[in-house]
Amino acid sequence: MIWHSTEISEVLKELEVEEKKGLANGVAEQRLEKYGENIVSHTEKPTFWDRLFAQLKSKIVILLIVLALLSFAVSLIYRVSGAYASLLIVAIVLVNAVVSAYNLHKCDNALDDMKNVTNPTVTVLREGAKRVVNSALLVPGDIILLEEGNYIPADARVIECSEFRCNESVLTGDEIPVEKNSNAVSRDITSLEDRENMVFSGTSVVHGTAKAVVVATGLSTEVGRTSSIFRQTGKQTLPLQPELDGVGKLVNIVILIVCVLVFVIGMIENFSNGNFADMTLKMLVNAAALGVAAIPEGLPAIATVVIAVGVQRLLQENILVKDADVLEKLAATNIICADKTGVLTRNKMVLSKIYDGDRVTDPETEELSQKTALVLRLAAACSTLRNDSTEDAIKNACLTYHSFSEKEIEEHFPKLNVIPFDLEKKMMGVITMIHDKPYAIVKGAPENVIPHCRDCKAEEIIKINNTFAEDALRTICIALAPLEAIPANPSFTDFEDSLTFVGLLGLNDPPRETVVENIAALKQAGIRTVMITGDHLLTAAAVARRIGILTDDAKAISGEELADITDAELAETITEYAVFARVSPTDKLRIIKAWKALGATVTITGDGMQDADALSAADVGCAVGRFGTDVAKGNADIVISHNRFDHIVCALKESRGLFDNIKKSVYYLLSCNLAELITVPIGMLLFAVSPLAAVQLLWINLLTDAAPSIALSMEKAENSVMKRKPGAAANHLFDVGTFAAVLIQCLFIAAMTLTAFAVGRKSDVAVAMTMAFGVLGLSEIFHCYNHKTGGSVINKALFSNRFMNFSAAATIVILLLFILTPVGKVFGLTSLDFGQFALCVLLAFLIVPVSEILKLLKRLTEKAE
Repeated sequence: MIWHSTEISEVLKELEVEEKKGLANGVAEQRLEKYGENIVSHTEKPTFWDRLFAQLKSKIVILLIVLALLSFAVSLIYRVSGAYASLLIVAIVLVNAVVSAYNLHKCDNALDDMKNVTNPTVTVLREGAKRVVNSALLVPGDIILLEEGNYIPADARVIECSEFRCNESVLTGDEIPVEKNSNAVSRDITSLEDRENMVFSGTSVVHGTAKAVVVATGLSTEVGRTSSIFRQTGKQTLPLQPELDGVGKLVNIVILIVCVLVFVIGMIENFSNGNFADMTLKMLVNAAALGVAAIPEGLPAIATVVIAVGVQRLLQENILVKDADVLEKLAATNIICADKTGVLTRNKMVLSKIYDGDRVTDPETEELSQKTALVLRLAAACSTLRNDSTEDAIKNACLTYHSFSEKEIEEHFPKLNVIPFDLEKKMMGVITMIHDKPYAIVKGAPENVIPHCRDCKAEEIIKINNTFAEDALRTICIALAPLEAIPANPSFTDFEDSLTFVGLLGLNDPPRETVVENIAALKQAGIRTVMITGDHLLTAAAVARRIGILTDDAKAISGEELADITDAELAETITEYAVFARVSPTDKLRIIKAWKALGATVTITGDGMQDADALSAADVGCAVGRFGTDVAKGNADIVISHNRFDHIVCALKESRGLFDNIKKSVYYLLSCNLAELITVPIGMLLFAVSPLAAVQLLWINLLTDAAPSIALSMEKAENSVMKRKPGAAANHLFDVGTFAAVLIQCLFIAAMTLTAFAVGRKSDVAVAMTMAFGVLGLSEIFHCYNHKTGGSVINKALFSNRFMNFSAAATIVILLLFILTPVGKVFGLTSLDFGQFALCVLLAFLIVPVSEILKLLKRLTEKAE
């Protein structure tokens, strides 16, 4: 069937659906099985087995397994003792691969969950009831309800609509909204842009409401594979990944050189000992084991792990990060353009003042006169939106102070038609009947409504309006116009010059409890907060002063004044302004561009259709509020379900903390793995024997690499991150000071390990290896705690990371089992006496004061700068 050239009744009959009931749940489920999910593209994520195979296909891991198996075979043939050690090496490598694969698989799931949360929802009619479902579950025949701000989730035939217009630029490239007509029936061959009775997947609703029946889903839609409906599930580009890859490659080259050196030294020192083939295989196994142990295999995955853990933690705070790449920009943010209403204020309007043309009344303390009550009733009658705090406040006041319910208002003032809020005119209207005569009620910004009112005391009204505004009240003007007849398609031009002033309402929207502290914290972090609002300039300025945004060295400017400034002039003077009032969507774009022209990194908040372009233009677009439109959420980089400003501050803090955690994990892995790498060749040169056997190195690697680095990724952002300048959290991994600190730490751990080996060698080689094993393992556990914080590790939050505590305790127990009991004999170790064990603990613990000194020197250097 050609949907656009068929009558609605025939379309519904073909799809076997009733307009008023929609599909039955059972029918919808059957059709979902038949047509599949309403998804245009789907990327298969790696399975656990894919991840495991990726871990095992590393050339050096394959080489180690092959050499270990060959060594086992040769040892059996020549009846060499300790043949089982080669099989233990294979077992440890396999366990290490399973652990790494499991952790990466968990990260895949976490990032996948991020995408699932961002899938759009749609209101459908099923079994006669409205339901909100994931758009992926839509099927042909579903009756969908659309309104301004929605993404259209599938191709559909419009059944009925009111003032319904769509943006179809994703299909046609034309930004001009397209008017839809449910009664239109097109010819069979009609271009897509001329199908007035159809809506298409991936487009969006810019005005009005509609009911439509789905005719095509998934790949059957017009937009097909290029649909933008799922563009918000963005690609996960991980920050700092190129630098991590570069560091990994450099480290691998160094490790390869050292491993070759270890093999050569071993061959020279053991040339005359035993069977040449067996000895060669053992030296190859030792060199390969050192390579596997020293290679920081977790390094390439650190960013994935840290980002996955971080975004999950943010998700628990109702903060959804749609693309990990944006975290880098968020951490570098130095300008926040925040909406006043609902973000900086509570968005819980309370009616405080009423002006009826004669006097100002405080409804909390004074009784309403008949004239004042009329102002309130007409204001309540002029409403269109749900979940709108201004209209809710007016209706609540009407009920509280006038005992007039919403139902009674609708009975007295039947709503015949609605003129939606006009962003340019800053007013809305309804057509109603008063004493059997048609009237238009208008509600809007006083400065826009009053000029159109006849015979009103304009100067006095403006004076009252300014008084309200100076008291930080949002002021609403109510006006009335008689009509000769009920218009079919009403607009403001029909009656705006025949308006009669009715009154003003002053509504109070107090600032959020913590917003003053939040703004001060951001200022300390080098982040400037700018207020952008549609409110009156005086109202915005009063609120901004109260919360610390507007200070003596900053100004407030209105959209009208902004229009007189060129883009070049605005770029030169933008730093002078802290408040932008009565702004339009175009003004927001100009403000963002002016800040970006100065090199600023801009984060902006928004929740409506009109904010979509600004959210896209900013470095970080932050959609706020559970009632934000699909288009706002789709264009945003971050979605915060609550409007609370402290959630935005939390996102900024956590983004900085994530980069800290990446660095902590990198520094920990490199300092520990390089210590292992240095210990073996230096020990061979000093003592003509390796301080650690291959199986011991691999055990150390298994116990101290994976769990501690994951534990560091779980660290909460430190308070100190909000005392740094923007960008400091997300800059390069290494500077000269950091590189020097990592080098000193790895050399010190290696030195303590070799010291323990030298002391133990006075007894025998087994004791020496056991002491070296103990010192190296315990040093790395202590060193993990060193990396918990950039400040002193001796603080009340030392044991705040439960996973770190658990993994450290488990590792210590295993180490003690190996060095204090006969279990260690399996791995070439022996039991230490109390004195030897105490020395191991002391030598291992010395990395803590060394690290403390290095951190103190770094803090003193930064303070001096």
